[in-house]
This record gives sequence, C-alpha cells and structure tokens, in this order.
Amino acid sequence: MSFNDVADSKENPFPGQLFNKPTDAGVKGVDVNAGCKVDYEGKDVTAEKIVKVLQGDATAGGKVLKSDKNSKVFFYFADHGAPGLLGTPTGKYLYAD
Repeated sequence: MSFNDVADSKENPFPGQLFNKPTDAGVKGVDVNAGCKVDYEGKDVTAEKIVKVLQGDATAGGKVLKSDKNSKVFFYFADHGAPGLLGTPTGKYLYAD
C-alpha cells in the first residue's frame, strides 16, 4: 500500500521517483520507489481496506494476507496520526480499541 502522492506530484522534479534523503553533489540518490509493486495505491488506501488485507478478506479486491494463528506479521504504516490513531489518506481513520 502506498498513497504515492509525492512520487506522482506535479511538483516532483523527478516524476515517478522518490528519494528518502538528499545526497552530496555528484552522488546518485537511491529511488526507493524503483522496483516496488504496489497493490493498493492512492484512494484505495483506506482504513477499511487495511483491515481487510490484514484479516485476509478477499473482498478487499486485491492481494490479502494468507496468514494463520502461527504466522508472524509485521505491519508498518507511516502517517501523521497520533497515539491510537492511524490516519489514512482517504476515508475514515483507524482507531485502536
């Protein structure tokens, strides 16, 4: 999942590319978007879709986890939320219970 608003922004001088840190003059940066296969992008990144993917619910409309009680899943999501709140780019937020 990636909202990808920076890589695809008209203000990005490197369309479709994303660099996570500046480099010294003459040193080529690393495009962290290169080679990424994004299954859910833009407005498809919603709290509802995240829950469906994590629960293995095929109604998400794309790839979902096929894990069981013995699986170890690491989920990382970066946003501008707050403790107990996951702020998705579109739609409702996801709150901790």
